[in-house]
Amino acid sequence: MKRLVIMTAVALASFCASAQEDMKEIYKKEIDHSFDYTANGDDSGYSYASSAKEISVFNNKTGDLLWNKKYKEISDQLGKVDDIVSMWDAKVIFVFDRKIGKDKMACIDATTGALLWVSAKYQDVDDSDNIVYVKELSAFAVTTKDHLTMIKARTGEELWETDKFKGVVGDFVLMPDGSLVMINMKATLIGSLFSGMKNQIVKINSKNGDIIWDQTYRGVVEKKILTRERLVKLNVEDNKVFLYMNGIQVFDYADGKPLWAAVYDQTPSEVVKNKKPSGATKFGAYGVVAQPLVVGEYIYVLDLLNKRNQYLKKYALKTGKLIWTSPEIKDARAIPGIYVVDDKVILQVGGQVELQYTQRVKAADGSVTFTNTIEMENVKPLNVQCFNANTGEQVWESEKMKKGLTNLFLSGNNVIVCSGKALYAMDVNTGKEIYEKPLKEDNIGDADMIIDYNDQVVILGEKGVSERKKSDGSLTGASKFKRSTPISYNGKYIYGGKTMALYTTSSDYAVYNLGTVKYKGFDARKGASAYLSDDGLSLYVFESGGMMRKSKFTKLSAE
Repeated sequence: MKRLVIMTAVALASFCASAQEDMKEIYKKEIDHSFDYTANGDDSGYSYASSAKEISVFNNKTGDLLWNKKYKEISDQLGKVDDIVSMWDAKVIFVFDRKIGKDKMACIDATTGALLWVSAKYQDVDDSDNIVYVKELSAFAVTTKDHLTMIKARTGEELWETDKFKGVVGDFVLMPDGSLVMINMKATLIGSLFSGMKNQIVKINSKNGDIIWDQTYRGVVEKKILTRERLVKLNVEDNKVFLYMNGIQVFDYADGKPLWAAVYDQTPSEVVKNKKPSGATKFGAYGVVAQPLVVGEYIYVLDLLNKRNQYLKKYALKTGKLIWTSPEIKDARAIPGIYVVDDKVILQVGGQVELQYTQRVKAADGSVTFTNTIEMENVKPLNVQCFNANTGEQVWESEKMKKGLTNLFLSGNNVIVCSGKALYAMDVNTGKEIYEKPLKEDNIGDADMIIDYNDQVVILGEKGVSERKKSDGSLTGASKFKRSTPISYNGKYIYGGKTMALYTTSSDYAVYNLGTVKYKGFDARKGASAYLSDDGLSLYVFESGGMMRKSKFTKLSAE
């Protein structure tokens, strides 16, 4: 797994409690320079930590230092590094030394520290968005203000260049015939305006850069402001290009002709406006509207005409034929979930959405710092609705959770849903309540999220974690932790099939075994970053030092 961690403020509340058991140290390595940038490639076998002037790369298994160099030793064209981008599949690290009009971009072998190439040609390459690795071509697609350039990964040799693709690559698919289908997105607003950017989805000959066709798409490709996930997906099937972004748009693969579309404009603005914290310099709300759901030959899409007129629609995926339109979903400000089982469609109205923001904080001494926060927020009104998958008619609606709703999932013919104070199971066919289990005996406070896990429901609460059986809601285990939030990667919370990790704003960590609902802990220096291994058995922790103490890279056993 390739991850960059962003330390965040708290999403889940809990009171302080000591760890049930401390994690055992596998190794600890000390380094003289600070850790301003850290990254872990668990399945790539190495991690790195870097200051603005020096970088260290470690063997994940042993902790041995693979190499350590000052950037000026790697190249006399590098001084202070302003950004670092990992390309794990290519086993290279890009570094950027920025000076207005004199940017330097260097490509370094990640396993040896050898300079592969350095160039001043590529100006205003903002960050990782501007570089895409095409593994099958062993090449990078680099976008600048005026050009898209395909570059050989190990040599820097330019294969081709085109000025007919503007912006950066939002997503791409390399086809067996050698064609690249790509969608563009904005790098920065100002840069996009000056380069005359328009929304483009293109088919390119990957051998010479010739544009085979160029079409316009609707909407704006979004990128989460902190975790940087692109909220767009391209798929090519049956000679059609399917673009999933704020709905669906379909194009002919041969000539790019638009075939059909069911799209809404953007995330409802009132949700963003009402939830934006004071002093936030960057802000985004995600998961406000459910992504289209493909089930067999059909696709279910939300149609948001405006903030008060919203519908669920079913289309034939290949032809775009509208099968049905649901009754109006009135006054919904968030619809984060669509689920289908047999001949029923379940819709979650309101509930948990994700907020990411950077906030400017001024201390008593007048100093200013910026904090990054990822948290979950409940958006009202709240209800669960069920529709007939064949006709679109509403079968039932439940307002049982009208005072609180975290999220829900399906388990067989049951809807498992949480109000925050109780866990419920409802029959998917009738909406009839099968059980209601108050969470008071869990002793973890109100729930913020539930996760589907084998035959259990994992409940993330204000004061820790508990588990209950899906079948009858009975409590199987619980344990408390401090005020914390889970380590996640692209929406993934459980690693190795049974492990989940939480961390606090003070950089205290708890790795839970979901089989026992017990955890092992580690208290790191405030401001540390950490990564859970893919198998969930190890925690990598980076702690930056300073003038009086060394930086530390530690691997801990969570078993």
